[in-house]
Amino acid sequence: MTSLRIGGRPAGARHLCEQPKSNRKLSRLMYIVTTERSLGGRLTPSENESRFKMTDAIKGAFVKDDALHLLRGSDVWSVKDNGKEPSEWTKVHFANVGTSEEFVELFSGELLELVDVSTIFGAEREAVRNAIMTILIEGLMPAFEHLRKIRLSVSVPIPELNRRQLYEDFARVLWHAFKDLTPKAALLLGFDIGFQFQKDAKFEKGIADFRGKHPSLIMDIPAVLSRQRANWQQGLSEFRNEFLEHRSQDIAAFESYYRPETAERLFEHAWRTMADLFPVFIEARYPPTWSIKEIPPAERDPRRRRRFQFFQCEPVKRE
Repeated sequence: MTSLRIGGRPAGARHLCEQPKSNRKLSRLMYIVTTERSLGGRLTPSENESRFKMTDAIKGAFVKDDALHLLRGSDVWSVKDNGKEPSEWTKVHFANVGTSEEFVELFSGELLELVDVSTIFGAEREAVRNAIMTILIEGLMPAFEHLRKIRLSVSVPIPELNRRQLYEDFARVLWHAFKDLTPKAALLLGFDIGFQFQKDAKFEKGIADFRGKHPSLIMDIPAVLSRQRANWQQGLSEFRNEFLEHRSQDIAAFESYYRPETAERLFEHAWRTMADLFPVFIEARYPPTWSIKEIPPAERDPRRRRRFQFFQCEPVKRE
């Protein structure tokens, strides 16, 4: 079977890559960014570099909330075409985290590439892409910013009240990303994982129902969900729900959640769980003779981190 790394679409699947409907407000922006990226990924120095004050290479771009977001290694800028000349476009320094962080590159790059080679088209594709980017922008990026402040607090002491607030804000936002935003995106792909957050009896029933409904996925998702629920999810859920929201337990039971190593571990587990789930769910929407497989770590391009590659497979029955 032939295979092809993500980033160059498989020739046999080109007909699946439907072009999005035209958006007049963004068409000029998309054209400029595409042209500039073809010239080495940098903004041209004469006009746009001085306006956006960006000299780093543009690593990617995505549309969210009627704005074009331009990703670099260290930050994100957003641009809105207001119908005027480019010098008068609204430009915003959106975030100080970029594709140098693996989770940003995954959500803004590889996951969207996987979606674009699926049999998801039109408004449904737009909704899926938007849901994935919402997890990044409204969940993981804010959680990461809280994590950065936690890291800084280790070397720059702050009052105890402020220190504890960092961990509580971090936990709330990360839980929102995992518990609220992730199931919404999964449901758009045809997978209901809401049982993951139910009590044990309903969880076990949900696992059994999921396995029966989706018997041929490329990864054992029930095992992934069970493992994450036991390893870290339940603890974070209790910290957020039982203490932060309802104060039904004493703070002594959650002292470990005010430690930097716990915050680091929770963030890593949460986004990497999503990194396991979404490629599997998206692959289930591929044509019968196309699939993905993991690239061995030693063979991955460090300049463009991609975990999966396409390959042509024997025909499989899709749900």
